[in-house]
Amino acid sequence: MQKAIYSVSEAVHFLGIQSHVLRYWEEELCLPIGRNEMGHRYYTRWDIQVFLSIRELKKKGYALKEIGELTTLFYKNQAEKKQPEHRTATLSVSREFMEIISKLVTDRLQEKNSGEERYKRLDERIRSCQQYRREAAAAVEKEGQKKKRFFQKK
Repeated sequence: MQKAIYSVSEAVHFLGIQSHVLRYWEEELCLPIGRNEMGHRYYTRWDIQVFLSIRELKKKGYALKEIGELTTLFYKNQAEKKQPEHRTATLSVSREFMEIISKLVTDRLQEKNSGEERYKRLDERIRSCQQYRREAAAAVEKEGQKKKRFFQKK
């Protein structure tokens, strides 16, 4: 039988992150992490899975603010269902969670690509405006030289 509760040091070992990062994520995302009678944090297998998901989302470039919008999904049905049904509830939420994450990643990639195209068009417009300004400045300077020559001859 696997251990159901993990200490901070064990969680850090599983996750491959530092303990201050774990505490920071917990605080910023308002995660309901349990504490023992002495006030020390303890983590369940579900908490470890949530932190692994957060770590993967961070690797993919998501900000904590964006991940924070998903925290209700992390612990959905967690309080309602306990011991025997906990395993099946976890699996169904995990599938649902992964589908949502896949959709978010796909949407984000499309948004990023459309944003790139937009910035390319904007860059082209800026460059053409700069070219027009150079040509206009050159024309004004050329006109100024003609007037200067005209006044110098007289």
